Amino acid sequence: MTGAHGNPPSKPGRSDLRLRIISSLVMVPAAAITVFAGGPALQLGVALVCGLMAWEWGSLVTDRPGRTLARGLVFAVLALSLGWMLLRGPYEGVAAAVIGALGIIVLGRFTRLPSAPWLAVAIISIAMPAIAILWLRDGAPLGLETLIWALTTVVLTDVGAYAAGRTIGGPKLMPSVSPSKTWAGLAGGVAASVAGALVAASLVEGANPWVLAPIAALLAVIAQIGDLMESAVKRFFHVKDSGKLIPGHGGILDRVDGQIAVLPLVALAVHLTGRSVLQW
Repeated sequence: MTGAHGNPPSKPGRSDLRLRIISSLVMVPAAAITVFAGGPALQLGVALVCGLMAWEWGSLVTDRPGRTLARGLVFAVLALSLGWMLLRGPYEGVAAAVIGALGIIVLGRFTRLPSAPWLAVAIISIAMPAIAILWLRDGAPLGLETLIWALTTVVLTDVGAYAAGRTIGGPKLMPSVSPSKTWAGLAGGVAASVAGALVAASLVEGANPWVLAPIAALLAVIAQIGDLMESAVKRFFHVKDSGKLIPGHGGILDRVDGQIAVLPLVALAVHLTGRSVLQW
């Protein structure tokens, strides 16, 4: 069976743990430094990751003849959305992304623009977490601490799920979508995120572990749902990885699928309550 790009889907093989570790040793410190720096450094870092995600989306959902146009449209809408967010605020940034996504869908109905609905999905899935990061870091109560906790929660979920899945194995979570994910992995991800929440509660003044722990468990489940949704998209287009940029991990989308689902929800919760999740 061939996919959208005319290539057979790759057969899953054993993960190269060494490559995964080396890649993580490079990515995690770089991301941490950028988040701590904030300001222009974070803005440039977020813009770079958004550009790479848009590039991968273009390869994923369009065939080669239409990729340049598809990527160009996604880049343009993202640049407008993030620029408007920085100039005017998160509401305006979100509005620009939504209007741009709807505009691409309408354009697709009257032109031969390939995969217009999928390009709209790409815009929303990139713009929302990017806006969430920028707003949480520099515009929210306890912004730096909240962002670090949210990012760390998803990382711990991934690590716990990977470790438990490889060690315990057992029944598959959704084999038709992601054959490697197990219920044990989900439990391991939840346990790791809860452990991280308990540590965070001991470090942040005023944090309530009895509140933070169940929130972390919920976010772990949401992160896994985000992972499964990205896997479903890749399976629909008959590809194994979203890209090959990160040795041992695949593409950028393969690494941030959980963050895509979690960060907008955390930002929305902070915005609606006027308090950091760490202060609930």
